[in-house]
Order: sequence, then C-alpha cells, then structure tokens
Amino acid sequence: MIKSGDQSAITFHRGVEREALRVSRANGRISQEPHPKALGSALTHPSITTDYSEALLEFITGVHDSVEGVISELNDIHLYSNQVLAPMGECLWPGSMPCQLDSNDEVPIAYYGESNSGKLKRIYREGLSNRYGRIMQCIAGMHYNFSFSEAFWDYLAELRGVTLDSAEARQAFKSEQYFALIRNFRRKSWLLSLLFGASSAIDISFLPSKPEKLKELGERTWAGDSATSLRMSDIGYQNKAQDGLKVCYNDVKTYIDTIKGALSTPYPAYQALGVKVDGNYKQLSHNILQIENEYYSDIRPKRVTESGEHPSAALQKRGVEYIEVRIMDLDPSSPIGMQPETLYFLDTFLMCCMLHGDEQLSVEECQQLRKTQQEIATHGRDLDTQFDFGFGPVTLREKGTDLLAQMQEIAQFLSNRTDNPAYIDSLKAQQEKLNNPASLPAAKLIEQCESAGSYQAAMLEQAKRQQDMWLGQELPAPAQEAFARWATESLAQQEVIEANETVPFDEFLAQYMQPQ
Repeated sequence: MIKSGDQSAITFHRGVEREALRVSRANGRISQEPHPKALGSALTHPSITTDYSEALLEFITGVHDSVEGVISELNDIHLYSNQVLAPMGECLWPGSMPCQLDSNDEVPIAYYGESNSGKLKRIYREGLSNRYGRIMQCIAGMHYNFSFSEAFWDYLAELRGVTLDSAEARQAFKSEQYFALIRNFRRKSWLLSLLFGASSAIDISFLPSKPEKLKELGERTWAGDSATSLRMSDIGYQNKAQDGLKVCYNDVKTYIDTIKGALSTPYPAYQALGVKVDGNYKQLSHNILQIENEYYSDIRPKRVTESGEHPSAALQKRGVEYIEVRIMDLDPSSPIGMQPETLYFLDTFLMCCMLHGDEQLSVEECQQLRKTQQEIATHGRDLDTQFDFGFGPVTLREKGTDLLAQMQEIAQFLSNRTDNPAYIDSLKAQQEKLNNPASLPAAKLIEQCESAGSYQAAMLEQAKRQQDMWLGQELPAPAQEAFARWATESLAQQEVIEANETVPFDEFLAQYMQPQ
C-alpha cells in the first residue's frame, strides 16, 4: 500500500472545532447569559465563537502539522474560557447530547450584533428553530478538518500513475481523490461510531416521548441498550426534508449540482412558514436548504470561502481544499472533548480511506451504508451480533478487527516516519475496545449514568471535575495576554463592521441568496 522510500511525502494538516454548552455549575441548566465579553465577539473572534445557541460555544483551532499542536491550542482555549466562566458560575457541558431542556424557549438563539452578516447568521438560526426546534440544535460534537501536504499529492499521483503537468490538473486530481476518500469514509465510518460513539444516553427532555429502542435508566434518563452514538442516529439530527436529498459523492460536479438544487427547491412545510412575516424574518428562504451548512452530513468536502461566497461556489471555482469529519461525538471523559489518541487514529483512518481505491458508490450501496450506520449507532455494542455490510452477515468484532488490521501498515509507517509510537498505540487502544466492550466510551457513559442516577447528574459531576482541573492550572502570560487582546480586538472589529454598514439588510440578503 505504501511504497518504501516515500516517507518524506506523508504529512498532514489538521484543525479541530469543539462545541460545548455553557451551563450553570449549580444545577447544570443551560445558560441564559449573553456570550461573555471577555471571550470577545462571536462574529469576529479567531478561535472562540458560538454555534446555534448563544450558550453553545465553539472553539476553533488553527491549522497544525502535528496532533500535539492541536491539543496544545485546545488546552489554552479551554483554560482561558474556564477562567472567564467560573466567576459567572458556569462550566462546560462535557456530553454531546444536551443538558435538561424543558422547552425550546429555554434555548437562546445566538446573537452576532446588528451588522448585515450578523443578522444573516441570526436569521439562519431562527430558520433552524422554526424548522426543527431549538432543542435538537443543542447537540454538540467535534469536527476534524484534515488535508494532505503538497508532497503527498506528488506521491499519490505517482502511485496512481497520473501526471500533474499544470495547476489545473493538480487541483482536479486533489478534488477527485478527496471525493474518493469521502466515499471510502462513508464505507468505513461505522467504525468511528462504534469506537468513539459516546452518546448512548439522553435526558428525557430531548424527546417528546420515549422511543421503543430506548429504555429508562435511572431518573430522567433514556438509554440505548447497546447504543454507541444516539447523536448520529435518527434520534439525533432529524431532518425529513433532507431524507429525499440524494447527495452523490462520485464526482464534484454532481455533488455541487445536488446541493445547489436543494438551495433552490421549495419545500411545502417551509413555504407554509413564510420567509418575512409581519416585518420579521422567520427563515432565510423556504427551500430545502436555507444555506449549505444546513445539509447534515458526517463528512464534507471544503474550500475556504471569500467574503460573501457560497461554499459550493468556492468548490466549483477552486476545488476541494480539505475535508471536514463531522461524525465524532465529544468524549465526556476528556476536558477538551477528545483524547490525543483519537486524533492519531483519525489521521491513520483518513489515510487508509485515501489509499483504498476510488470505486464509486451505487445507490444500493448508499442505502445499505445508511442502514448499517443507523444500526450501529443504536445497537453497535452488540459486537457478536451479525450485521450486513452488503457482503453477507459478519460480526462487528470480526469486521472491526479486520479493518484495524488493514490500517496497521499505515500506522506503522506513520510511527516510523515521525519517530512517534502514538499511531501504533492508537490502533492497539481501539483493538482493546473490541476485545473488551465495557471499555467503549458509550459503555462507560452508561456506567456513569447508573452510578450518578441520571445523565444530567453524571455530566454535571464530570463538568465540575473538569473545571476544577482547569482552575488548578495557570495559563502562561503570553497566551493570557493574547486571548485578552483577541477579545478586545474582535469586539472593536465588530463595531467597525456595524458602523460602516451602508446596504439595507433586505438588499444585502437578496444579493447573498442569489445563486452563485
């Protein structure tokens, strides 16, 4: 799979986005306080923003050429943020599934100021509220942004027998191969739900009634008997309008055309809502998707956009630049929401997906993969139960062990190249989970809930322990000064944007919503 003599060619670039609810340290209820000014402007801060809710923080790292770099930056962001939150009586919720939420009204929608771009963000979230409800939007996760070095593309082109004789040919090759990676990811991503899924229990407020597939577990808690990731099941992100959206990853053009089609295709239920009613916007449009970020997917092809540019337009003009893995649950046992070994494993896993051929996906295979992913999300801890991956029944233990074996050569190569055994160690740690299902994160979460009496109590206890750990540390002075400066500068930058706004919002929105 990997040719000898090419060791200098394999380098990666990666960054992380981690979401986390702000909750009261006293009772674990969602914060009703605005985004703290000490954390800066959610509109313009480079690393601390909000996702759907004013209380749903999102921490964004820069791009790093090492796992250690990502972890170090995440540590600094968390340490600074906890220093800000603690005096407010708040801490970070460690689980992917939200805390107790008694109604949609309890969830404050994120506010980004009065600039046109800030209003656009706010109205988009109003649309999500009217379409799906606010509680569902409080689910949190970890996104892994990943790309390969230029030297890797030379290596891969030689491996594939392709000549890259122009910048256009080079970018076309990158885009084609990233889509091949995505197809293979979709074939193998069930393994990530199995090994890293950590949302096997929910507070009963998340759903109006208990689904048959869940059981009562202590006070106010429903759990999947052998679930791995309810977040990634149909209990988590639900979107009936997108059920009929058949997004194809076989080529860039078809993918872009499908997304653009959803942006321009009306959906009856959204038409009934209206767009601007009595002078107030209820959503950005009445189409299947308001904007492209509304499309829920466990992985996305990405390209950095220019001001006002749609993601699909950026892909169409300049090709795929990196991929965003969105399937990963937060790890409640980690104060930053993930373990370093998880990132090492993801590097190896994505490398495996890139090198394992470029076969296209048929409609039948896509349907089977969706079915298998759902089954593993809801009862994947049945490791000795047979599942159908489209090639006849096989147990998850056998299938998982076989896939880890396929990754062994890559992990060994990466460990040798970096003189770092972490890649090999990350595979060993995952094999241990298959050997001992009680060590799976989803199983550990169930154990915590049983011990604490509920999901709410278990996660609040964990949140307090993690914050106490952060408060026992001291952020180095240069980092402390940098975060304080970024907060001040981002607030000033937002003020400048608002002060220089000249285009009426209706005109701005009409222009933004034009097809690109």
